[in-house]
Amino acid sequence: MADSSMKNISAVESYGKNLNNISQQMVQIFQQLKQQTDSVIQYWDDDQYKRFRQDLDTDIMKDVREISAKMNIFAKYIEEMCKIHRMAQNQKYY
Repeated sequence: MADSSMKNISAVESYGKNLNNISQQMVQIFQQLKQQTDSVIQYWDDDQYKRFRQDLDTDIMKDVREISAKMNIFAKYIEEMCKIHRMAQNQKYY
């Protein structure tokens, strides 16, 4: 099982870590965007801005959190699969 599906454990492990990091960065970036958008209201408050701000508060941030959660779940799966493949690989050498 382990040998046939993962040819380079280190590369897959690195991908999982990157996926997790990108997920966190994505949430941080959108949180910063939300803060900046909220602060712009002092200078600009037309209907289009209000719509975007509302969308950002509700739909966009919700989507970003859902995407981030899916990325984190997959990153954890990758981490576990790498552990399993490493154990199987180590058993081959005994």
